[in-house]
Amino acid sequence: MKGKKDYCYAVEAALDQLGGKWKPLILWVLIEGKLRFSEINKLLPSITQRMLTKQLRELEKDGLINRKVYAEVPPKVEYSLTEKGDSVIPILESLCDWGEKYCL
Repeated sequence: MKGKKDYCYAVEAALDQLGGKWKPLILWVLIEGKLRFSEINKLLPSITQRMLTKQLRELEKDGLINRKVYAEVPPKVEYSLTEKGDSVIPILESLCDWGEKYCL
């Protein structure tokens, strides 16, 4: 989790962790379960590998996703939602509903 900051509103604190173009989309594709880096990248083809790596690290640091490394060759890494990440699902579903109603 990022260092303690002074926020005027709770929504500001939430957007600090969930904001941006890619974080909500990464969380959205992880709703289905564990995914490897390459699988996430295929589901979000517009994101660069560098940006995906950066966003995954931030989501992990903020406690929204787990990163599990398997001790095998070649290395295998899977990403999944944490309990905190699971708690975001209803918010993302509401955003999806809103987008379908007002944006599409």
